[in-house]
Amino acid sequence: MSFFESSRHDFPTSEAFKNTTDLSKPVQKHLLKVYATLSGLTLIAALGSYAHITGSFLFGGGVISFLVGMASLVGILSLPDTPDNRLIRYGLLANFGFMEGLSIGPVIKYALAISFSDQIILNACFFTAAIFGCFSMSSLLSNKRMFIYVGGILASVLSMLLWTSFINSFIGSKVLYNAELYIGLLMFCGYVIYDTQLIIYRFLHMGSTDVVGHTLDLFIDLVGIFVRILLIMLNKSEKEERRRRIRRN
Repeated sequence: MSFFESSRHDFPTSEAFKNTTDLSKPVQKHLLKVYATLSGLTLIAALGSYAHITGSFLFGGGVISFLVGMASLVGILSLPDTPDNRLIRYGLLANFGFMEGLSIGPVIKYALAISFSDQIILNACFFTAAIFGCFSMSSLLSNKRMFIYVGGILASVLSMLLWTSFINSFIGSKVLYNAELYIGLLMFCGYVIYDTQLIIYRFLHMGSTDVVGHTLDLFIDLVGIFVRILLIMLNKSEKEERRRRIRRN
């Protein structure tokens, strides 16, 4: 998901949605670069989570990791994709991935601390990888592409979730919290489809070969899906554990 929604609408939408062009070899090669970079960034994020769990970094997941990550994000978006800036942008991308890993470290550490949920993290990783794996394969092997009219809808859903989360921070409704998780999961799945189609369009019609920027969009989607799947599984495991305790008593 692109950090600034306005960047999604810098192309002629009606023309894009009418186009059905063969997925050429150059497009497939570019997507391979993006997904390869995404894989490496995911490993860096995993290292960040491991650093939080083991306490082997200067600071753990929290306000500092969020601010440092935001600084890296602003740097990536501020620097144009030129040969001179490419190495710096890759460094900023790696730093952003590590900070994201630190930031989600507390959730992963909590999951590991629950004895009856030792498989949850592996399952969450599997389902997250399955979503991305299936779509990346379909993108690379398909000879045709099509755009989906979901950009405006997804932006509206994102805005609604932000307001709902803000309101729920005061009232603490469990129903709203669960709704945010499931709707947010569906939203990020939609963004995976939308962002990938947007990457293809920008490559074909705008000549954009910004691997760093394209990877960043998909990485944000990936983290959003993983965190929500993990939280949903944790909620279900906690409910099952409470039921077991009630039966024992």
